[in-house]
Amino acid sequence: MNGTNFQLKLKQTQLLNQAMQQSLRILQMSGLEVEREVEDWLADNPLLERTESDEPPYEMPQYTADIAHRHLSLDDDNVSAWENLAEEETLNAYLHKQVSEHPLSPIEAARVHILIDFLDEKGYLTESIEEIIENTPLEWMLEEEDMELALEQLQKFDPPGIATQNLSQSLLHQLDQLPPSQERRCAAHIVMHHLEHISQNTPKNINKLSKLLPDYSEDTIKSALEMISSLHPYPAYGFAGNEPTAYVRPDVFVQKNSQGGWTVVSNQDSMPQIHINTELAEALQDCEELDPVWREKITSAKQKLDMLQQRKNTIHRVAEYIVERQQDFFTFGEIALAPMLIKDCANELDLAESTISRAVNSKYLACPQGLFALRFFFNQNAVGNNQSEDGISAHAIRSLISQIVANEDKHKPLSDNDLQQLLKQQGINIARRTVAKYREQLGIPTVQQRRHT
Repeated sequence: MNGTNFQLKLKQTQLLNQAMQQSLRILQMSGLEVEREVEDWLADNPLLERTESDEPPYEMPQYTADIAHRHLSLDDDNVSAWENLAEEETLNAYLHKQVSEHPLSPIEAARVHILIDFLDEKGYLTESIEEIIENTPLEWMLEEEDMELALEQLQKFDPPGIATQNLSQSLLHQLDQLPPSQERRCAAHIVMHHLEHISQNTPKNINKLSKLLPDYSEDTIKSALEMISSLHPYPAYGFAGNEPTAYVRPDVFVQKNSQGGWTVVSNQDSMPQIHINTELAEALQDCEELDPVWREKITSAKQKLDMLQQRKNTIHRVAEYIVERQQDFFTFGEIALAPMLIKDCANELDLAESTISRAVNSKYLACPQGLFALRFFFNQNAVGNNQSEDGISAHAIRSLISQIVANEDKHKPLSDNDLQQLLKQQGINIARRTVAKYREQLGIPTVQQRRHT
């Protein structure tokens, strides 16, 4: 009897793990990918059918917004919020922008920029330093020792695991970011020596690893496996590719509420609406001996509806977290963008960081400022006040620099040192070379060039 109970519990655990994996996969998908997935569900399961709605689609209200850096008013008939699409950031662009936030000399920064351009689409650096030097112009005079140092500097960037050679190295770098523990040591040992023994069958993994790692208990091994599964499978995971998005449909809208603040409304049209065919389900339930195939279809249909609802709820919660902390952004634009980290969102919502990363991947928010990828609001580099919690985002600083230059005396344009001092007066302490970097990113000419225009 005990053996039967154990087998039943084991089977239930396996089914639960499969359902959780499928649910996370659905969360990771974009709206269009979910649409294609649901088409397969409908073709495979007669119990599922589309929900026809008589309600008109939700229309995004038009607002007048003070967007100083864009000089736009969104109640203008000639301006649409959809035209202000903030493109989802690629990994390479995200890394290049980080270079100016690290204490690097100009030549060190140049070497790191070179390495970033040699990363593959997954964020790995698969070419050796020798190969990289051979594939760069001789006049750059790159030295192996200098490039090794640049690689060490790049591997300190976000996301963890960037510029590693393979999956094992990436996972080890990510584990290094976690607090020391017995479980972390066990996880590192598994990654270094037994990664090939891990399959999707968790109980089987525990039994196999218990024999290979007798110094660790089954509970520790189980926790270590859970720790490994929470890591990103590769550094570029969750970032946009280099191909442009063919069509973008917002997952949520942000609109003003009666108190003058901002609130989130889910876009019902961003996800396919399906339900269970109740007539067929009731007919099957009346059968005295229900075929196991149909029993599985009923269970599967319910699970799939739960997955879609959970996906919607998670995206909505993340969007609410964003809006709660970015009220000023939705009123004033990028100049008021506050720095946010995925790990803080995960702690607040009591979810894994990998879950938040999946929730913001290829998901979009429409507001009076335009259309933004949810990831746009995270991983902002906080600067100023010695990296304290009172820092502001790099986006906001660039926007402020743009405004200062736009209003400068055209006969006496401001130098980078002048800009640095003006920012310092507003409590933003950044290096002059960082100011120069931001100015270049904005496409603003040097003070000498502006003086002669």
